[in-house]
Amino acid sequence: MTALTVRADELIMAFEDQGGTLRHFFDRQTGEVLTVLEDEMEEEDAERLEADPDRYLLIEPVPSWVGYEIMSDFVETLPDTKVRRELDRALQQRRPFRRFKDVLLNYPSVQEDWFRFHEQAFNKIILEWLDDHGVEVTLAPFHAQP
Repeated sequence: MTALTVRADELIMAFEDQGGTLRHFFDRQTGEVLTVLEDEMEEEDAERLEADPDRYLLIEPVPSWVGYEIMSDFVETLPDTKVRRELDRALQQRRPFRRFKDVLLNYPSVQEDWFRFHEQAFNKIILEWLDDHGVEVTLAPFHAQP
């Protein structure tokens, strides 16, 4: 069986979605992510999910501490510079996710490094999750998206 090529960006968004109003399902046949409103699912989507329940895997968002840990791991890769100290301080304050992103806006090259680090960390999470469910995929990276 040939591995599916799936969009990493769609899967990462699904794994990071902490909003609670959407549910995300991975389609084992096409590699697409089906996103539906939790309380107002379209009849067509409900029928699709019910017709072949083994085809779709519910994607549970990762806990927020996983995202925090990824940010912390990234900061540890940086040399002892002003940006590292600012990012470390951001992680210790209220609303660390927002503050972390705000600091990165001042350092475009570090922000690009963060995006790559973040994508690699989530790719690993996604590949392990899919492997646990017996799905073989190739992830198309962000920068390869149209």
